[in-house]
Amino acid sequence: DFFVDFLNINLVSYVRLASLALPLLKESGGHLVVISSLAGKIPVPGLTFYCSVKYALDGFFSSLRVELMKAQQDVSVTLAVLGMIGTPKMTEKLKNQPGGEETLKLHAATDKTALAIIRGGATRAREIYYPVYTWPVTKLSALLPRLMDYLATGIEMSPKRE
Repeated sequence: DFFVDFLNINLVSYVRLASLALPLLKESGGHLVVISSLAGKIPVPGLTFYCSVKYALDGFFSSLRVELMKAQQDVSVTLAVLGMIGTPKMTEKLKNQPGGEETLKLHAATDKTALAIIRGGATRAREIYYPVYTWPVTKLSALLPRLMDYLATGIEMSPKRE
């Protein structure tokens, strides 16, 4: 079943790996950095499965962070909330779509994204938002959820069917 495989790869594997690493992280005062997405903070039409696992990652690792704090364990958890990143696959895909060149201007460079993630992990940040627009978008969604729902209806992420 596609959805079960999708969950296993994009959620269960993160949880299992973190659970297996936790004893060593507790011994060493280690750190977990979890790669997530803006789609784990706001609804995106056409990406329902993807959004579901990213929301679940946020819920699991935010809860784990609080549990570790409550237990006074020196293990920190950073959630990297990433927006549009100019990966080679995404760049190639957008170049072939109408308006894709304009959309590419909003994508962050992969090297700068990697540096932001490393910096967030090294400083033991609770969350990092990259590129910069991801933070205000998530706050707008939290403060005005109906407005975000309305704005999200204008997002086109799935291919048009003819």
